[in-house]
Parts: sequence; structure tokens; C-alpha cells
Amino acid sequence: MVDLSVTFVGKKLRTPVGVASHALVRPEHDPQALCMHLKGYVDVGAGFVYTPFINPELKHPKGMAPVYKFMAIRAREPFAYEGLLVATDAQRIMCRLEEGLRLVDCLKKTLPADVPVIANLIGPGADPEGWVKHCKKFEDAGADLIEMNVSCPLPAATARAVCDYAAGDLSEAAGALLGDSPALLIPVVEAVVKAVKIPVGVKFTPETGFPRLVGLAESIKKVGAQFITGINAPITCSPPDIYNEGKGKWAGIEDNMICAALGPMDRFICYRNLAAISLFVPGIDLAAVGGLVEPEHIVEAMMLGAKICEFSSGLFWRGTKLIKDTINFLENEYMPRMGYQKVEEFIGLGVKHIKPIEEIDWKMEDYVSTVDDKRCVRCGICCNGICDARSLRENPLRVVIDEEMCYGCGLCQAICPEHAVSIIEKKHKVIGVSFLPSR
Repeated sequence: MVDLSVTFVGKKLRTPVGVASHALVRPEHDPQALCMHLKGYVDVGAGFVYTPFINPELKHPKGMAPVYKFMAIRAREPFAYEGLLVATDAQRIMCRLEEGLRLVDCLKKTLPADVPVIANLIGPGADPEGWVKHCKKFEDAGADLIEMNVSCPLPAATARAVCDYAAGDLSEAAGALLGDSPALLIPVVEAVVKAVKIPVGVKFTPETGFPRLVGLAESIKKVGAQFITGINAPITCSPPDIYNEGKGKWAGIEDNMICAALGPMDRFICYRNLAAISLFVPGIDLAAVGGLVEPEHIVEAMMLGAKICEFSSGLFWRGTKLIKDTINFLENEYMPRMGYQKVEEFIGLGVKHIKPIEEIDWKMEDYVSTVDDKRCVRCGICCNGICDARSLRENPLRVVIDEEMCYGCGLCQAICPEHAVSIIEKKHKVIGVSFLPSR
């Protein structure tokens, strides 16, 4: 029997898989209903849960109901489904203070003792004192960890966002605007870390790119934060309708909006952050989130240094089944097949193999592409792009490869819709492909 438990910020979790912070339903919804919603994930194996992002305000100042608009981003084959866009007013979907405190209390009374409750908190701009007051309330309510949400993309969609960011005037829930302002952020993190006794982490925005994120991670670690989560959703703009004078494509709305990008397209920004922090800022625990939508993604993220992994947008499509399938994959398929007894055996394995390009042995002379004639449908995709090493010949119709031109880069393999291409060492006999005569 394999052991799925993992130690994260000194706490032993029964599994490394859990539920990310997300706006579950209405901000004023009954905390009991939110609690039971999250319990459903725990019942199928989640090792931890996050609260929705909780604002220190008691009520929205305008008393407005929450609003959402979702848009699927699709393309023609072979690109197919890319992800989702979501537009909303962040202030209108945040969980409010009283409901958040009641939710934490309910979760602590309902969930097993070995399932930590992580309070995802979005504070009053860049005010250290206000953040401390907010975080201490949730420590007192029983939260096991605090995650400072300084990465929500939605506050960047307001009319004031760019001017406030440039001026450093962040007086209310600022999300990514604060997370990408190190001079304002670090004093806030330091104040919270000093004020509370439970572990504190910071959720990074993808707007802090590489290599700037390395310096930010170093500063976060230096002031005592115990973990970094990454990433929150990137900021983008919804695509205009090219057949309707560039107007918006949202249902019922003709406006284009600054919005958040969700889904598989976020995954490689998550991997960038994991790899960079693991390499350059070792010694701080990492939580992975963003674009993780398959069980295999959990292992990939953990091999890049994550100790725990959170499902977010993947739950939109697969719900509790995604948690259940991932636990089953780890426990009954992947770990037995690979001979791992404990999850912690493969955490960080991939980091050991990250090298700068100067140290890579590319072996350009040793590999060549080959085609499986039984799978190849002679579509010509691999011959019509930028590669001069391949051509489609007739009598009989076949793919012909110039072995001297081909150096096994893998482009043809990557774009073949029939999975008919392999990259092999030249020392092996090549079958099922025509070669031009050597010059």
C-alpha cells in the first residue's frame, strides 16, 4: 500500500491533492452550504481545502448582487479547446467577513482533523495594520493556514487600476496590483507573519514574470512566509467579435472586458514559477495551482517542487470525479508502476534535471525522424510547414526525409495528428520511411 501523505509547512496532510480558493456561489450564501460543498471534495480524497477569497468588509458598499460572465475559448482542430475566460466585478463576488468566519468555524467542526482549512484572504489594499487585523480574525476562528491573496486578476479590470498601480495608491482589495508591487507587498507580508502564529503563505500573480519572481520569492521567504502558491489566473482581454464591428462576444454584453484566463492554458506559467523558485529560492514550501486538469499534471508539478497541488478550473468540468480519479491514479496506477512507496519520493525529481542551455548536450547529429506507414495518412502536414527535411512524394504517395537535413528536432512528431512520427537514434535501422540518397 502506497503512502499518499505529505508534510506541508510542518503539517502532515493525508494526500497532496486539494481544492483551490475560488468563488463558489453567492458571497452571502449560507456558510453551511459552502461547507458541505467543500466536504464533498474531502469525502473523495482531498487532503486540504481553501476558503473562497474573503474580504474584510461586512457587506458590499453598493449592496450589489454578484455578477459573472464566462466565455469558452475554442479553435479549429488541431488546437480545439483552449480554456475559459471569466469576467466579473471582484468586489461583488468576494466572500464577506462574517460569512467567511462562519465558514471556517463550520469547516473545522465538519472536516476530519487531518484536513487543514486554509483561509484565502484579500486585505485592505497595502495597509499592513488592516491586513494584520483581518488575518488575526481568521487565526482566532480556527484556520490552520493563511494564504494572502495578492494575485486576484479581477481588481485590475477597474477604471482606476493602472493609475492606482503607478501611484502606489492601493487603498482597497488590490489583488494582482499589490502582488506585483514588491515595495508595498513585503511590509504587509512581514507584518502579518509577525502578528500570527499559524503558517502564512503568499499567492503569486503570473503578472510578476521571470526572472522578477525570483527576487520576490527571496523577499517573501526572508520576511518569514512559509509557503508560496502559484499561480493565480493571468489577466487578459476578451476577444472582439470580428463579424460585429469589434464588439464584445459575451452573452448579452457588447463590451470587451479585461478578464481572467482559466484552464489548461495556464499550466506552463505555473510550471515556470515552480521551477524558478525551486532552483533559485530553495527552502520554502510550494503549492501548485493553475491549469492542472489531469491526474498526471499533479505528478509533473510535484516533480518541479510542489508539495501540494490544487485543482481549480478543472473542477468546472469534472467536479469531485477529478479528485477521485487523481487519488486512484496515484494510489493504484502511477506509484505502483514506478515503484514509489511514498509521494515524497518524487517531489523535486524534475528540478535535478533542469539545466541552463549552455550545459545541454543537444545531440543534433544523433537523431532522425521516422514515419510509421501504417499510421501515416499522407496528409502532408509535416511537409507543408517550415521544415525542409521532409517532402510528400508520389508513385507511391509517401513521406520522404532527407536524412542529412533532419536532425530530430521533433516538430513533425509534435504536429502529427495521427501520432505516426517517432524520433529515433540514427544507429537504429529505419523502417517505414523513404530517405533521399546521402550526398
